[in-house]
Amino acid sequence: MSIIIFAVLLILPLIGAGVCGLTRHQRALEIITVAISGLTFTAALWLAFVILDQPVLISRNALLYADALSSLVILIVTGSAFVTAIYSVSYLRLQLSLGAIEKKHVRLYYSLFNVFLFTMMTVLLSNNLGFLWIGSEASTLSTAFLVAFYEKEHSLEAAWKYIVICSVGIALALFGIILTYYSALSVVGSVSNALNWSVLITIATKLDPAIIKLAFIFILIGFGTKAGIAPFHTWKPDAYGEAPAPISALMAGGLVNVALYSLLRFYAIVTKAVGPQFTSNLFVFFGLFSMAVAVPFILLQKDCKRLLAYSSVEHVGIIIFAVGLATPLAYFGALLHMINNAIAKLVLFLSTGNLRLAYHSKFIARITGAIKIVPATAVFYIVGIFAITGWPPFGPFISEFTIATAGFANGNSVPVILFLLIVAIIFIGFIYYGSRMVFGEPHHALPSIHLHPIVDVLIGTLVVLLIVLGTMIPHWLWMLVQNAAKVLQG
Repeated sequence: MSIIIFAVLLILPLIGAGVCGLTRHQRALEIITVAISGLTFTAALWLAFVILDQPVLISRNALLYADALSSLVILIVTGSAFVTAIYSVSYLRLQLSLGAIEKKHVRLYYSLFNVFLFTMMTVLLSNNLGFLWIGSEASTLSTAFLVAFYEKEHSLEAAWKYIVICSVGIALALFGIILTYYSALSVVGSVSNALNWSVLITIATKLDPAIIKLAFIFILIGFGTKAGIAPFHTWKPDAYGEAPAPISALMAGGLVNVALYSLLRFYAIVTKAVGPQFTSNLFVFFGLFSMAVAVPFILLQKDCKRLLAYSSVEHVGIIIFAVGLATPLAYFGALLHMINNAIAKLVLFLSTGNLRLAYHSKFIARITGAIKIVPATAVFYIVGIFAITGWPPFGPFISEFTIATAGFANGNSVPVILFLLIVAIIFIGFIYYGSRMVFGEPHHALPSIHLHPIVDVLIGTLVVLLIVLGTMIPHWLWMLVQNAAKVLQG
C-alpha cells in the first residue's frame, strides 16, 4: 500500500507538469492542473487516514518515508495547491482578457505549478535528508520563475532576490546536513543510511553533541531563510508582492510549511541528541524576533500584498515560538496553527487577488469602498483579517490560545506576554488598513470585473473551514495533529 500512495503523490504532479508542457489548449491546461491537484489532495487524505492506523510508512529501499508529521504537512500543501489551482483558472482568464499576460504564459504557468507541487512532495516524502535538501533547492528554482511570471522589472528583481537569498540559505543548510552525516557515520558505520531520518532519530542520543549543535545552527539559518524567519525574511515581501496572487497564496500556505517541516525534522533529532534547552532557547528567540520585526512593516504599509507577506513573517514566528516552548501542548498548538494560518492566508491572498483585479492596483491607498465594488470579496477579506489576527470563532484563535496556555502552564510568562502584546498590536494595524480598503467611497469609477461564481464559493468554503476549526476540530484531524506532535517529541 505504501508504494502506491508514494507513487500517486509523487508521480501525479510530475505527469501533470509533462502533459502541460506539451499541451497548447488553455482549457486542457486548466482541466489537467485542477484534476492533478485534486487527485493529489485525495491521495493526501488517503495517506492521513492510513497513518492514523499505521503510524509509519516506508518504502522497501528506505528512500521514501511518511509519518503523522509528514502526512499533516502534505495535507496542508496539497489542499493549498488544489484551492489555488481552481482559483488560477478564473484569475488567468481575467489576466488574459485585461492584456496583463499572453497565451504563451498560461502554459508556462501551469507547467511550473505542477513542478512546484512535485518538488514539495519530494521534500515531504524523502526519508533521506540529502534528497530532502535537493527537493528544497528544486522548489526554489521552480518558484522563482513563477515569481518572475509577469516579466516586469520589479518581478524579475524580486525573483533574483528570492533565488540568491534562498540559495545561500539552502547552501548553509547543506553544510549542516554534511555535519550531521559526519556525526552519524561514526555511529551507524553505513554510508547508505547515515542520512535517513528513520535511522537518525533512533541513534540521536549517540551523536556528538558539539557537532550536532553546530550543524543545527546552519540548519536553522538555512531552512529558516526558506521559511522566512527574521532576519532572513527579506526575500518574502518582494516575492509575495510580485508573484501572481494564487502563487503568493501557495507559497504562504505550502512552501513556508515545507521549509518549516524540514526544520522540524532536524529539531526533533537535535533535541533528542542534546536536550531541549538548546533548541528551545533558539526557537523562542527567533520566534519572538520574527513577530517583532513584522510589527513596524505592518503598521506602516502601502502595499496590500506586502502586508500579507509580513503577516507571514509574524505567523512563522508564532509557530517557531510555540515549538520552542517544548511541551506536548505547545507542539500541538504549533502544528494546529500551521493548518489555520495556511487556510487564513489562502482566504486573504485570494481575496487580495480579486481586489487587485478590480482596482488594477495593489496599493492600499487606491483600494477603497470595496464593499460597493466587489461585496463578496470585501466580506471575505475583512473576515480573513479577523481570522488571521486571532479572533474567535476562527481557527487561529484556538491555536494561538493553545500556544499561550502552554506557555503559561510551563512557566514562560514573560515570553507569552510579549507574544500576546505583539499579536494585539498587529491586530490594530490590520484592522486600520482593512477598514480603509473595505469601507468608504471608491476614489473613481471602476470597470466591472466578472469573476467566476466558483471563486466566491471557493473562498467561502475556506471561511467555513476556519469557523469549523475554531469551534469543533474533527476527531481524525485532532488525532493526526496529536500524533504529529509526538513525532516532534522524538
